[in-house]
Amino acid sequence: MRRLFFLFFAFVSVSLAFSERVISPVEGTFANKQSLILDVSDGVEAFYSYAHTNPLTSGFAYDGPVLIDASGDVSLRIVVVDGDKKEQYEVNYTVKDDGNPFAEGTLEKKFIDSIVSESVLLCAADNVVYIPKTLSFKIGDGEKPILQGAALSVSADNKLSRYIPCTVSNGAQNWRFVIYLSSGEAGVFAKFSVPFEIENWETFRFTGKNLIWCIDDGLWSASELPVKLDRTKSHTVYWQSVAYEKGNPIQSFVLAPKPNLVVERQGKSVAFSIDGDLRYRMGIVTSGAPGEAHENSGIFTTLTFDTFDGDCVQGTAVFAFYCDGVYQGTVSSPYLIDKQPPLPPVFKTSEEGFYARHDVTLRIEAEKNAIVYYSLTGPLRVDSKSYLEPQQLFESIGASEYEPYFSQLLSLPAGKDSAAVYYKVTAYAKDASENVSAVSEYKVIIDEYNYFIDGNAPSVGSDGSRSHPYNSFDQVLKVINEGRFAHFFVSGTVSLPKGETVLSSNSAFTGLSDAKFLFSPNSYLTIRSASLEMQNCVLSKEYAPTSASDERFFVLENSVVSFEDCELLTIFDFSGTAFTAHSSVINFNNSGLTTQGVNYACGISAVDSKISLKASHFASLAETAVNFSVTGGIFELNGCDCKVISHLGRIVEATGVNLKLSENTYKGEFDRKTKGVSPIWKDDTSLVLEDKNNTAEGF
Repeated sequence: MRRLFFLFFAFVSVSLAFSERVISPVEGTFANKQSLILDVSDGVEAFYSYAHTNPLTSGFAYDGPVLIDASGDVSLRIVVVDGDKKEQYEVNYTVKDDGNPFAEGTLEKKFIDSIVSESVLLCAADNVVYIPKTLSFKIGDGEKPILQGAALSVSADNKLSRYIPCTVSNGAQNWRFVIYLSSGEAGVFAKFSVPFEIENWETFRFTGKNLIWCIDDGLWSASELPVKLDRTKSHTVYWQSVAYEKGNPIQSFVLAPKPNLVVERQGKSVAFSIDGDLRYRMGIVTSGAPGEAHENSGIFTTLTFDTFDGDCVQGTAVFAFYCDGVYQGTVSSPYLIDKQPPLPPVFKTSEEGFYARHDVTLRIEAEKNAIVYYSLTGPLRVDSKSYLEPQQLFESIGASEYEPYFSQLLSLPAGKDSAAVYYKVTAYAKDASENVSAVSEYKVIIDEYNYFIDGNAPSVGSDGSRSHPYNSFDQVLKVINEGRFAHFFVSGTVSLPKGETVLSSNSAFTGLSDAKFLFSPNSYLTIRSASLEMQNCVLSKEYAPTSASDERFFVLENSVVSFEDCELLTIFDFSGTAFTAHSSVINFNNSGLTTQGVNYACGISAVDSKISLKASHFASLAETAVNFSVTGGIFELNGCDCKVISHLGRIVEATGVNLKLSENTYKGEFDRKTKGVSPIWKDDTSLVLEDKNNTAEGF
């Protein structure tokens, strides 16, 4: 009979060979002292030390539970002596016991207290191990599925006795303990005394003294030599005193034919029973299970091996058979009890991260022989609000119908028409025992056009994604001019390069928080045969006394610009025009433009362009100030506040323009009163299509 010993300690680092002897613990950092369970055979001795000394000379004999009451880093040395063979191991572990983090009176605190104080918890038919649902746990060591807290129980018929490692976690700390799976009540064992032995069913050896014997109708003998028997049929053994006299009593014992061991599956448990003479009983020699705990399990006509949900055990059980209590031999049988779900499937994708710039391809991998079922939802179009709150986006959609996965490559194409799209792929695995894994999810937004820029972001690893945004306009410029459209979400202050910056492809910018574009005094932006949309941004061109400023802010050539909820401010050191446009379109909505200079300041100067300004405000400040100077094209001003602060100024100067003016306020602040100056000047070739509900002050 082998013996099992317990050693209580913490974090363990064991060699591969040692793991065959050690049931618990394993390598890791734990919040509680650990139990070490060694499976040591009879005649094998173990010694240990934890003071960097030789266990054989300055250690302790390992003959029962031992508590190593030490925290921090501990080095444990173990020597196992098996005859002339010595096995030496060093176990390094760490204990980080920061106390029970749970509040008094909670189920979590009670449970953690129990495993800290006991370290080995009994699980039997009448003793359920309750792991709170708020904790996660895994059964066994290595790569095992993570399960939600549950009640671990076993059927009353179970006769499989084991020590099973279990690790629970609250996400920050891990507690590792051992579950002792008890075999319950033992059968009654009664041995019949006979003067012979049976070895491995077929070998008969008579051991009686002063007796003679015979088998069936054979001759009487006093031989002690072994005899081979055919156990497919019944045999009767007779014996009597060697002093033969008429009338001596003759005793006998009938050896019934060798029975069959019947193995049947009952649900996921395994039942063993005897198909043969009713006098046969069987006892467990070994279950062959990892962590086997040897108990006096008695003898049975039928017995069941079982375990709790979440566990998987397999081995080759060996049973000793008895006929009327007389040992006959052993019968073995492999078995498998699989109540452990497979590991969740793993997605192997062509693009890493939550966002992708191109089509995504993926494969789904799972445990060998497990069948994978998957569900694919998408492509679904992402609106701007959902793009900024992707987690809510994915939580709002469920899985569609699942279908088997046959190792094919799944393709998730990007959206069309500059649209960002999202996909949600869910999958689970089912093993041969019908255990179902947890559901794995792969979620991705595929977006070829949307990027993030944050002036405060680090430059290392910046790729324009939400988690690694760009931090300079040079990065932005490259993306814009190499594609056909790009949309940027902006945070912080982004500085434009010095001199002229040319945008030759379509782009849009949406401010998220404190979004600001800062132009140096000599920098300006040229949009050439492209479109630019800006929303919720501040654009500022600063004045520096030591640096002459360029007289331009925006230059438009056959292009379109739109501003919504934006504020633009430019200061020139002498003269300047904020917007210079030719054959272009300028749109303002709920935005503002302030232009300041010393000699001359103009907000928008356009030729053959379409200007549409709504619900916005404009101000020009200089010796000579004009809000809008337009030649040719269409000019619409609706619901705007317009102001000039100057010696000489006007709101609009129009030559050959179609004008629509309504619901506007014109204000003039001059250094002296002037007569005959009107807010709107137009030549004879201009046509006023609409002029209503406008008010003027200071003209």
